[in-house]
Amino acid sequence: MTADPVPSGKLGRAFGLLWAGQTASLLGDQVTLIALPLIAVAYTAASTFDVGLLATCLRAPFLLIGLPAGVWVSRLGLRRSMIAADALRLSVIAMLPVAIWSGVRSVALLLVAALLLGFGTVFFQVAYQSLVPELLPDRRHWHRANTRLSLSESSSQLVGPAGGGLLVGLLTSPGALVMDAVTYAVSVATLTATGRGNAGTVAPSASTKTEVLAGLRYVRSTPVLNSIMWTGAAYNLGAAMYESLLVVFAVRHLGLSPAGLGVALGAGGVGFPIGGALVGRLTRRLGLGQTLIWAAVPSVGGMLVSALATNGQPALWLAAGTLLIGVGQGIFAVNAITIRQLAAEPSMQARATSVHRFVSWGALSVGSLLAGLIGRGFGVRPTMLMTGAVSSACFWPLLASPLRTIRTADDIRGDGTSVT
Repeated sequence: MTADPVPSGKLGRAFGLLWAGQTASLLGDQVTLIALPLIAVAYTAASTFDVGLLATCLRAPFLLIGLPAGVWVSRLGLRRSMIAADALRLSVIAMLPVAIWSGVRSVALLLVAALLLGFGTVFFQVAYQSLVPELLPDRRHWHRANTRLSLSESSSQLVGPAGGGLLVGLLTSPGALVMDAVTYAVSVATLTATGRGNAGTVAPSASTKTEVLAGLRYVRSTPVLNSIMWTGAAYNLGAAMYESLLVVFAVRHLGLSPAGLGVALGAGGVGFPIGGALVGRLTRRLGLGQTLIWAAVPSVGGMLVSALATNGQPALWLAAGTLLIGVGQGIFAVNAITIRQLAAEPSMQARATSVHRFVSWGALSVGSLLAGLIGRGFGVRPTMLMTGAVSSACFWPLLASPLRTIRTADDIRGDGTSVT
């Protein structure tokens, strides 16, 4: 696919529209995470289990369709997939307030809605992380573009929950969902206006199973893609354990109030945009690969800092740990996405992303289960300390791969190996 040259120093109108649409869509995701459980509690007879099941339904599609989603997105086209995904989420979100105001207040309805929203999220995530190479033909622009996209993602995680809570407080949960629907409408409009990224890269006649297996083999046989995938899986395994036990550890073992925990995590949450702001300078100094490797140090170290929190100043320990995790992840995400785009052939972009998401995000479910089992057997603090040890396994695929020799985009071949 061809595209107009991007002016020197600029990323162009098409990317600007993609960035606007992605930002609006991510903000909508955060409002959804707050509003859906509140609707379940306030407007239905939902039990604690039902509320937990809502969160499961939002994430389950990554395991259910994560692998074939890459093939389907490639066939439909990246931009079309994103538009369809947000059109679906817009329809579902807009339907819920109407149902509530009409007296239809069913837990089953919310569960189905959460599942459909999860399906939309899978398609949007796989497509948007693969679209930059189609919009920007010059590989040298990809890192800067991914920095901006990752900044939006980290900022939405920082301000989204607070903004969602504020909207719920001002407008009630159904009213907040109306505003949520508006964010998806903005995303659909901006993505439609880009006018690029429509071409499919997989022949419709190809078997889905064949293409899924081809994607798995491709990532497995491409050293850079394979190492980043297993790095993400190893880190997420420990991170899921950490996140699953953090509230219990802070409130029951450290005596921190829920409000105090919120303040600590909010203060530490500024680490994500700080990492996004630092990644460009660090990459110019250290190179793409070395920056990626060093970013894992605060990402893992932050878990250990939080696990060492004492009853004296628990909020400070947790804020410091969260800050370190955010800085590390803010840096890591930009370079990991950029390297994946550089290493994957154009026809394999979406499938490589879906394979990565399936394996690395699939580890989250396993980590949550392990946290409960290990925490029950060894106690919460030992398990919290163990999370850092588990996540530190991410260094092995990083250091055993060609990543450490990659400085710039020119150091990566299309087959995912280093030229140095």
